[in-house]
Parts: sequence; structure tokens; C-alpha cells
Amino acid sequence: MFGFKSSAAKDDSHCLLKEVGLATLNKQHLRLASYAVEFSQIVDELSAREPVNEDWRRIDALFSKITRFVATHFSEEEELMRKYDYPDYVAHKKLHDKFSAEMRKMQAEINNRNIKFKKKMSSLLWDWLYHHINEIDYRYREFFLSKGLS
Repeated sequence: MFGFKSSAAKDDSHCLLKEVGLATLNKQHLRLASYAVEFSQIVDELSAREPVNEDWRRIDALFSKITRFVATHFSEEEELMRKYDYPDYVAHKKLHDKFSAEMRKMQAEINNRNIKFKKKMSSLLWDWLYHHINEIDYRYREFFLSKGLS
């Protein structure tokens, strides 16, 4: 397991992520967690004030990095699933598609400069990281290990 301290996590706890058995995907999950930490820091900074133009530029840049990286991660993860005929591929892809749709909604809120996106985005990232990786992605660990991947 590896983890990050999140201001978004309840009880000031750590967000512990399970290793999914593939070094490249673990590394990508860690990078996603670092983006979530960075986003949480922005949310914390803006907790007592409205964003100014420079804040919006930071938010736009970070959100753009996150969405590009998420698309790359999902693509690579799904490619492995297709290549090795992962039995839960269709259900897993649906979850990725649902998260991507949530990200597009969030992008619309950011584009409209809707300040309400702050907490939603922070929660969305941490919930996704914690629940999806630890519960859903972790399910493919043994499958890929049985295929000789690590």
C-alpha cells in the first residue's frame, strides 16, 4: 500500500491505495494521487475567498493535466484488459466512462467559473482514487499476475 495525506479525507486520515500488481499502473495511480493532493491544496487556499484570475489559470492548467492524464491512464489500463481478455472489462470500462462524464461536467463548471466545483472536484478525485483503485482496480491484480505481468 502507498498513500497520501489528504485534507479532503475524512478525519484527517490518509488515503491509502492498494498496489494493483502492475508497476506501471501503480505509478500512474500515484501520479493521480499527487494531482489530487495538488487540487486539494488549491481548494484549501480558496476556502476563505473567491478565486481571482490567477487562481482560475492554475485551476484550468491543473484540470487540463488531470483530464489528459486520466484519459491516458484509462486507455493504457483498458488496452491491457483487452489484450489479456480481462473478464470484467466491459463493466470496468463503463466505470471509466462514467468518471470521464463526471470530469466533463466538472470542466463545464470550471469553464463557467462556477465556484461550487471546488469541493465537488476534490471529493470526486479522492473518492475515485480510494474506492475505484482499492475496490475495482484491485480486482484485476491476481488476474494480471496470473498472466505473468507485474
